[in-house]
Amino acid sequence: MKSISKIKLQLFTFLFLSVLIYSCSPKLYVDENKRYQAGTLTDAQMDSLHTFLKQNERLALKDTIIIKYDFNKDGCWNDLNYQNAEFLNNVRWTFQKNILEKAAARPKVAIYQYREIGESFSQVKSKGLEIETDPGFLKKLLFQEVTTCGTSAIVLPNGKFLLVKSDPQFSALLLNAKDIETRLLENLVK
Repeated sequence: MKSISKIKLQLFTFLFLSVLIYSCSPKLYVDENKRYQAGTLTDAQMDSLHTFLKQNERLALKDTIIIKYDFNKDGCWNDLNYQNAEFLNNVRWTFQKNILEKAAARPKVAIYQYREIGESFSQVKSKGLEIETDPGFLKKLLFQEVTTCGTSAIVLPNGKFLLVKSDPQFSALLLNAKDIETRLLENLVK
């Protein structure tokens, strides 16, 4: 009798810890239908966002804002950690070049890269990219849910926003105005 109670307690403890670990782990979104989240920022939130982004001296604020946000302790890029320095530099350069090309093609869009405060980032995301560190403002405003491979946000001038969760390649940059509007409508009515 005593051993059955002990087994039940161990099983309960195991299940509790498993649920706790799972709930605290970053989520990986691969299902296209669940990957998007839409919402609307208030006028006050938009004003705060504009004030915050104006502090970034690398970019001028524009009508539409796209932000790629990476989280501390994300294992998304860990497979590349064992590559040589030249390969890592090529990955970084290709990633940054893609952003610069998309920015040049969209004169009314400001494209930002931010990451959460922390020291545990892959070699790909820790050096050589124009990534700013968020003091917590953006995380609180748009990026509360920690995801594997980061999340991107597209914020329109009217305050509507679309989050693209688990976005390692910054695929939010591939969405055109029609795609964004369609995704917003699909996800605002969920």
